[in-house]
Amino acid sequence: MIIDVHTHFVPEHLPHMADRNGGDLWPTLHCSCGGADHKHVMISGKSFRTITNQCWDPNRRMADMNDEDVDIQVLSPMPELLSYWFAAKDTLEFSRYINFQLSEFIAQNSNRFYGLGMLPMQDPELAAKEIKYMKNNFGLNGIEVGTNINGKSIGHPDFLPFFAEAEAEELVIFIHALHPFGSDRNVGPPMLANLIGFPNENAVAIASLITGGMLERFPNLKIYASHGGGSLSSILPRLNYGWETMEDMQKVIPKQPGYYAKKIFYDTLVYDLETVTHLSKVFGANQLMIGSDYPFSIREKFPGHWMDQLEISKEAKEQITFKNAMRFFQISSIKI
Repeated sequence: MIIDVHTHFVPEHLPHMADRNGGDLWPTLHCSCGGADHKHVMISGKSFRTITNQCWDPNRRMADMNDEDVDIQVLSPMPELLSYWFAAKDTLEFSRYINFQLSEFIAQNSNRFYGLGMLPMQDPELAAKEIKYMKNNFGLNGIEVGTNINGKSIGHPDFLPFFAEAEAEELVIFIHALHPFGSDRNVGPPMLANLIGFPNENAVAIASLITGGMLERFPNLKIYASHGGGSLSSILPRLNYGWETMEDMQKVIPKQPGYYAKKIFYDTLVYDLETVTHLSKVFGANQLMIGSDYPFSIREKFPGHWMDQLEISKEAKEQITFKNAMRFFQISSIKI
């Protein structure tokens, strides 16, 4: 049994936003030479990404799931749709459109799809107020947030109103790498921003939630992170040692950073069995969930079907493949 908690959604059509602040920076969709099943996501007149109907067609998606023995997918917007770089009121309108389209997609088969929406995080108070509206009107299980909001790490104190309301409403929060820092220093093709930048971006974002005291202040937050938390597992011993030797850090958080890191869940999208084993040792198998990045080119096909090669217990394998996700998303039973 496989529950994939890291998959993405783009609706078949996007609203016209070119007359708002930002103009052609707003994403649009244009048919490609691949036919009706392929579209270009256009930003500033350039193709950002070519997508297929896997993004918007539930039947196509379920066919792929059946082929790869995936029982449930959790869908979240393609990160570039998050639109934090526009006026908050415009992003709110755009968010409601995406959230509605996602809810309509999920309604095609609510046994197999769960959804995470988006909010105008550039205005944390507005985002906090929108949480109840999103839950009541779209029935989504939580939201996807970027690792940074216009360069400000997600653990910054400015986001206190959002996290306070998220905890109160038991909102699931999926932290996904977005516009990673340091991309100007990569040497090679543009895709390196994903391959090199995303892991480090994730680590900085999660660390900000820990060292900024957000997880201490809101101990019941339900958070999971993309790409196995990136390089966090590698720098965690360094953070722990810093906490032991630096009083300034102890004043912010009364426990070791490792304690807080183990309160977060992580997907397994690291493309390497030894790394998954390492994550299970650092964070615990009870904090890992399957992730694939479906349907994009960098996705892992047949997610979780390497599980038999891991030298961990049967119970730990079941935790990673479906039990942790059922607990995290409060899925009482799986009906396919």
